[in-house]
Amino acid sequence: MLDPRELLDLATELATSSGSAVQNPARRCRAVSTAYYALFHALLRRAADEFVGRSHQGEASYTLLYRGFAHARMKQVCEELDKPSLRPVYREKLKRAAVSPSVRYLATTFVELQEARHRADYDPEAATTDADAARACLLADFGIKSLAQADTAEIRDILALMLIDQRR
Repeated sequence: MLDPRELLDLATELATSSGSAVQNPARRCRAVSTAYYALFHALLRRAADEFVGRSHQGEASYTLLYRGFAHARMKQVCEELDKPSLRPVYREKLKRAAVSPSVRYLATTFVELQEARHRADYDPEAATTDADAARACLLADFGIKSLAQADTAEIRDILALMLIDQRR
């Protein structure tokens, strides 16, 4: 299983390898993409640990839940969470008027990293800079720390909302 911290370490290495990134734009793009995946896998691991249990990592249910998340749905939820107060439909679903600062930071970071990854991976016109690569690494680290600081019940609700696309 991918370790989010190992992914973040790899992203940081790609972004900061003594001048290599300057000479190799692919390293910068790969650093941005890997930083996003560090946060993405931190969220998936937290969800599978919460809903199935860490002790069940080798079981089908753990893998099925882990693989059940969709990038677009996660971004959509994060965009809704990154507001001072939630829209009525999200208030009803989450049974709260707003989310904590940790969850807002996590949401902001996830959206920014996903957009940066899309630019780095799919936009042939994008010029990913050293600063972009370094920022992505810092954001992923901040997002992972925000996830760790989030209240367990609150993050469980958020992860469930990311996983399940309810009609209402």
